[in-house]
Amino acid sequence: MELLLENYYRQAEDLANEARELRVLIDDSESIIFINLDSHRNVMMRLNLQLTMGTFSLSLFGLIGVAFGMNLESSLEEDPRIFWLVTGIMFLGSGLIWRRLLSFLGRHLEPPLPPHVPAVLKKSQPAAGRVEIKNNLKAETFGLSRSTLTNQ
Repeated sequence: MELLLENYYRQAEDLANEARELRVLIDDSESIIFINLDSHRNVMMRLNLQLTMGTFSLSLFGLIGVAFGMNLESSLEEDPRIFWLVTGIMFLGSGLIWRRLLSFLGRHLEPPLPPHVPAVLKKSQPAAGRVEIKNNLKAETFGLSRSTLTNQ
């Protein structure tokens, strides 16, 4: 009877360990999904900012067209080439301002590169006197679970 109870206790403990491992894997998957969603949200916000800068630059140079659209008399409206000249200046100027704003955006909103961190090496002294160097890396970062490592 005692052996049977020990066997059941061991099986229950193994099931509890597997449930904990599955919970950890689910939490890791959830955090990866949230990171991907944050990344997509950042891309959408950046696109929104770029389009807002483009409409700002177009509206800024649209003021030239507003000035010519007033009911003021000048000799410029009699020349048929002036319309195309003013339109070209408006689009060229707005394009230049937009490119300048995009270059500013590229310089100041790019994520900085992480600093170079050398691999952490750990030296251990075995009984034979040789020095072994081991990398202190987590196995889970390579997609292996703890149960896979213990089975190997």
